[in-house]
Amino acid sequence: MMRAIPVLALTAAALVASALPAGADTALEERAVAALSVESSARLEARGAAVVVPTTIVCAADGQGSLWVQVTQNVRGDIATGDRYVSITECTGTFQQIDVTVVSRTKAFRPGTAYATASLSVWTPSDWGTAEQERTITISR
Repeated sequence: MMRAIPVLALTAAALVASALPAGADTALEERAVAALSVESSARLEARGAAVVVPTTIVCAADGQGSLWVQVTQNVRGDIATGDRYVSITECTGTFQQIDVTVVSRTKAFRPGTAYATASLSVWTPSDWGTAEQERTITISR
């Protein structure tokens, strides 16, 4: 278990740094308001009616905000799509794993490749920030 702590610390620094512009001063890492990472795989639920998208966020300890995730997939020439907002009522300043269940508004999702878009908005008493990510994900059963 002691070995996981340095790995977690390095991962935290990498996640926060990836949310900053290229060439940003590393001292800014301590002041980052929002950072977001969408996992590369998602889980099919309810025979394709929904997909669970794991995300990891970091938001300033005195903040709150909202996380939005959209999934779009080509299903035999038709589009399966859905989105979901999740309130972040308590930011911890550390990693928070949030599984977002996205329900399809059109056709059922299928195992395979899909496209995910996510946006995190965070506000604190003295600042606000956003983080966004778009990526291809793999949906499996």
